[in-house]
Amino acid sequence: MELNHLQTFVVVTEEKSITQAAKRLFTTPSSISVQIKTLEDELGFQLFVRTARGMQITEKGQALVLKARQTLETVHDFVSQATGMRTYLMGEIALGLNASLGFLRIPELIQKLNQEASGLNLHLHHHASGHVIEHVLAEKLDLGFVFGKVTDNRLSVKQLSTAELVIAAPFAWDLERADWPELSRHPWISSDYYCPFQVIVDQAFKQQTLSYHQVIRTNDDVSKAELVSAGLGLSLLEATEAQTYAQTGKIRIVKDISFPCALSVICLSYRHHDPLVETVSRFIQTLWQGV
Repeated sequence: MELNHLQTFVVVTEEKSITQAAKRLFTTPSSISVQIKTLEDELGFQLFVRTARGMQITEKGQALVLKARQTLETVHDFVSQATGMRTYLMGEIALGLNASLGFLRIPELIQKLNQEASGLNLHLHHHASGHVIEHVLAEKLDLGFVFGKVTDNRLSVKQLSTAELVIAAPFAWDLERADWPELSRHPWISSDYYCPFQVIVDQAFKQQTLSYHQVIRTNDDVSKAELVSAGLGLSLLEATEAQTYAQTGKIRIVKDISFPCALSVICLSYRHHDPLVETVSRFIQTLWQGV
């Protein structure tokens, strides 16, 4: 029996779907099915029954799922304790980024790590907030920055700040005093639904009982700002990043319209006390204190 078999068992139990479990674990449905079949053959009984509503766990499977979770957590605790016994921390942390390096204070974080935990190496991965959540849950990322409210109880969430989101327009359009009907008549550069910015824009237009035209989708804020600067549409951007472009005369910021949005750092709840994760999380929180 391998640990990844237990992890697959737990994830299929939570998702009740081979397909969804495969997405979460970044593998194929056939691989998930093989792992479950291998585990069932070793145990000598069936863990799941396929139904019209998905994978239904059996009574015997239900009796084992808590033990499987505890076993996985015990392994993580063992690694964490062993890591903490070193004279100084060494290892790699995969960190998910949902905005620019400057806005997230990554240069300052790297400098702090170099000074106080030089044995730690960061691997930086850029994703939309929704993808960061998925990758942390799948243990592809150790930590990640996310915008918006996070309610999944499998995650430890530390809010860092409340970001201000503003509407950026091409400089030539002169929309600083535009109202919602006028904004709806112009094209928009949007995100996909893994980015909470898109939900905010959609809800705003819905409240105004207006529709709007989305011409381009990208989750990268730098790309959005560049496309706005090129005169291709409006977009919702984090305020400090929008102001950087506005100061150079590339865009205009629509006045009197803004949206608050939480910025948090997340990790798996049972990894919160992992020495590597805890150290990087603590350094991040220190950099954002008082903001």
